[in-house]
Amino acid sequence: MDKSPLRSRRVPARCHVLVVEDDVDQCGEMAGYLILSKLEVRMAYDGTSALRQATEHLPRVVLLDFNLPDMSGIQLAKELRAILPNAAFIMMSAHIDGLSERTLQEIGIAVFANKPVPLGPLRKAVLMLVASPRLGRDGPKHGEKSWFSTGLGGRRRYPPNP
Repeated sequence: MDKSPLRSRRVPARCHVLVVEDDVDQCGEMAGYLILSKLEVRMAYDGTSALRQATEHLPRVVLLDFNLPDMSGIQLAKELRAILPNAAFIMMSAHIDGLSERTLQEIGIAVFANKPVPLGPLRKAVLMLVASPRLGRDGPKHGEKSWFSTGLGGRRRYPPNP
């Protein structure tokens, strides 16, 4: 039997979405709602488990809470970007003290959603991102209408309008 290194490597079980949220109820609610749309969803309640899930499942979209118990959402996003260079990130928070446009741009977070996140627009955004052949650091094209443009959140524009 062939025991070559290529055959013994474990192939990641891909998923559509990784929800990273320390509030167990909110995490389950978002994941459950997305699963209804036939999306493969994984959940993580802290940064450490999010990194493990990302490595194991290579999600196309990451829903990322800004405030996590073991690290900030920004720290986690930087580490996740190294693992998932082509994933789309949606940052979520009710409190964003110290979060700058430049930081979001550098990490490649194109969408920010205010909490509580409305599930209908969130599902629409995730479905569009999962179906998009062009994900990653660039996010939506500059000037495209955002899925969260109704005042419930928004896509960051780079560079900001003067």
